[in-house]
This record gives sequence, structure tokens and C-alpha cells, in this order.
Amino acid sequence: MKKILFLIFLFSVLFLNFNISYSSCTPPDWDYDIKFELENCLYWAELVDAWIDAWATFNESIKKWINNISVFLWIWAVLWIVYWSFMLTISAWEDEKVNKSKDIIKWSIIWFIWLITASFLINLIIRLFYSLS
Repeated sequence: MKKILFLIFLFSVLFLNFNISYSSCTPPDWDYDIKFELENCLYWAELVDAWIDAWATFNESIKKWINNISVFLWIWAVLWIVYWSFMLTISAWEDEKVNKSKDIIKWSIIWFIWLITASFLINLIIRLFYSLS
């Protein structure tokens, strides 16, 4: 649990803190120089736009990655259920094989339901995060 919390903290420190200082928008001396102001402030505005675009691309890639993994795990769970249902069918009603097949089918169905719920919650969190940014 401590490792997970540390990874969440590390991720938030590395990727969620985009504190860009605008102190270079002020001229080096007390004289007001509009040329200096425009050159430096426009540069920082372009940098901020680039960060926002990079962050959106990063979010999209994470969302696609999570969805691809979810689909793969769904397919795996369904194949697992089908395989062990077949094993239950051909077990010739031997108690050991029947109990093992039933147990694995039960846990596969639970796993499948858990995957659907987790995918829904992850997509909900990502959409919530998009709406905040």
C-alpha cells in the first residue's frame, strides 16, 4: 500500500505540477520596454500552449492504453469462462474436476464483473479530470 501511495505521489509531483514562472515577463530594469514585454510574454504563452497540447496528448495516450488493456482482459476472462465451461462439460462428472471447474468459472465471472466496473470507474475519473483541466 505504501508503494502505491508513493507512486501516486511521485506521479502527481512529476506530471501534475506545471508551475511556469512568468517573472521573465518583467523587464530586467525598471524601465518599461514594450518590445521586451511582448517578446518574452509571447514566448511563455507559446510554451504554455505547448505544455497544454503535450498534456492532452499524454492523457489521450493513457486513456487508449487503459482501454486496450481492459479489452484484452475482458477477452481473456470470456475465453477463460468458455474454456472451463468446456472442461466442466467433458469432466465426466468427476467430483474433483467439477468442483475445480465451477470454482474457476465463478472466479472468472467475478473477475469479468470487476473488470467492467473498474473500466467504468477509470473512464469516469479520466472524464472528470478532463473536465477540470
